[in-house]
Amino acid sequence: MREITFNDGLQKIELGAFSSCTSLKRIKLPSNLVEIGESAFNGCPNLSVVIFNDGLQKIGINAFFNCKSLKSIKLPHTVVEIGNCAFSHCRNLRDVELNGVPQNLESRAFHNCDALERFLFPTISYRLGKIIQTSHWEELEDKVNQVRGVVQWESDELFVPREIVEPRLTRFHNFIWIGLRRDFGRITRLVSYYELKEATTMFELALWKSKLDQADASNTSNRSAYRIDVPGPVKNLMLQYLDHS
Repeated sequence: MREITFNDGLQKIELGAFSSCTSLKRIKLPSNLVEIGESAFNGCPNLSVVIFNDGLQKIGINAFFNCKSLKSIKLPHTVVEIGNCAFSHCRNLRDVELNGVPQNLESRAFHNCDALERFLFPTISYRLGKIIQTSHWEELEDKVNQVRGVVQWESDELFVPREIVEPRLTRFHNFIWIGLRRDFGRITRLVSYYELKEATTMFELALWKSKLDQADASNTSNRSAYRIDVPGPVKNLMLQYLDHS
């Protein structure tokens, strides 16, 4: 068996369902899948492609243990739990993209993934990059550096080195992951603040243009007379809604 086609109604793959399927190469998980059970794909040495679905919440213990052909994975923002040894001994796994920060990532989830160096966070990195293109770079850089904690930032990309997430002393793991969720929460609120700030500016420009379009063309030399501001209390309420400090 080299490939599996799932029905969209499937919500859970049970314990050891496809364990030791040595010829399995590719799986695309169904849209309604919520949980991948314990050891579901344990010991599938030729499994090289796994397409995870939005909506997946839990990846169980040993779910992809020793899938040594797996090189990259992209986990959706809906994943809240990655079990112990879920991807352990995936020795060729290089890239792990987390589009959210799981509430629970066990200390040995990526144990003995020798090629893995860091965890990437493309969604928030993309949003941050878009803000950098439209805002005052120095101001934003200083504020991100104030709140990012142990999160690394390089070439507009946010990431966390593997050794931070998986410390040698596993008793510190939960403490570190709580700190990471806190740091990414701060970064997300900061980015949201600047996105909202940019949106209010675009809103004001749109109102201004609308008024200019309705004006008599012969009387538009004094453009400032047609400017429309979002009322101060409304703008302040919008900007203060998110705590970016």
